Amino acid sequence: MQHCTLYVSMKDDSKIIEAILDTFGDKQVQTSEDGHQVTVIDKKLFSKRTTTFSIMTKETGGESFANMIRGMYGYNDQIDTPHQTVKEKLLLQISALTAAIGIVADKEIDNKSFAKILEVAAKIHAVVFLPTGDMLDNQGRLVLNVEGESELDDFRPTVTVDLIDAHIKATPEGEARKRRTMELLTEQGIPVIDHLPVIVGDDDALIRPKEEIVQRAIALCMIAMYAGGLAEEGDLAREREFIHMIMEEYGAESFFTENERAFLTDDNPDRTDMIQFAWMYECCWVLLWALGYVEQLDFPGDICDVQSAIDVLRNAGDYDTFYNNAVVRTKAEILEQTDRIYRYDWACVNERINNRSIPGGLNDEVVVERHRAFNWLICYMDADWDHVRTDT
Repeated sequence: MQHCTLYVSMKDDSKIIEAILDTFGDKQVQTSEDGHQVTVIDKKLFSKRTTTFSIMTKETGGESFANMIRGMYGYNDQIDTPHQTVKEKLLLQISALTAAIGIVADKEIDNKSFAKILEVAAKIHAVVFLPTGDMLDNQGRLVLNVEGESELDDFRPTVTVDLIDAHIKATPEGEARKRRTMELLTEQGIPVIDHLPVIVGDDDALIRPKEEIVQRAIALCMIAMYAGGLAEEGDLAREREFIHMIMEEYGAESFFTENERAFLTDDNPDRTDMIQFAWMYECCWVLLWALGYVEQLDFPGDICDVQSAIDVLRNAGDYDTFYNNAVVRTKAEILEQTDRIYRYDWACVNERINNRSIPGGLNDEVVVERHRAFNWLICYMDADWDHVRTDT
């Protein structure tokens, strides 16, 4: 292999050049006047290796860039794979791409050279496209290939905050909230960065209506119960009979998303899906808190009290009782917790990218599921449940 491509979602493409210069600081590096090309020259006593990085952005590439992204999306969309969740998240990542870095070497890219390319990819949160059609993450793991294979149980799309949050207007309330969160995280020994933006301001924030929150909480608890039962070697027919009985009691047939309905009707569910849907207890716990059923959200270091979540539904017994006893928390309370989980998640992602242990006793899986639930609550990117993003 003598060439490959990195794809990124990044508003400030100067960071791409910074990442290349930082990674190859011990080599001779030449940058073109327009800043669209960087050439790395590795001279040794009896040999010389040249690697050229050519940068095309959404702005500089115009229609050519748009066609390239459409082609990549279509290529991956037609792949038949059992890793459907990974595929859907990869497609989401592709749809948000803003730059491509074509890499061409004058000699075969050996393992040492490819490791350097992955260093660049990690610094700019890129995905790597190989000539074989394989898509890798920035750790070199297979995300998806044409045969539908993947080395991942899950894939997290990454869109840089300077792009996704460009529309968010800073407000005094948002800035104060950010400061409170950063002070709290610092006390807890959790890394923070000052330039991570504020979240949506109080006046602009839109909280989901009570009916939507109630129905989503019910659906998440039920899908988690069903998935957890199957994951514990439960009998498919028995678990289905049980969950359908509860669905009837709550009139919940219409509460489930397309992905959830597919899982509920799958006669041979994948164990990876069972585990992922069982994690929905954490999302449900957030919504139960938002509805006043959970008194407070503890530090996200341990999984939630699953039995208590189930008991909330069991004790209510039907939809009307569950709905009538729920009291949606104030916008300020919800935004406070959203800001907090946003910065917790950044800390987890940052440590993982840099191959360090998760800080301060955080459970990164609990964090990301809480982040998912809060982003849905505040209508982040106006996404429905199946497509909620947890950008950091």
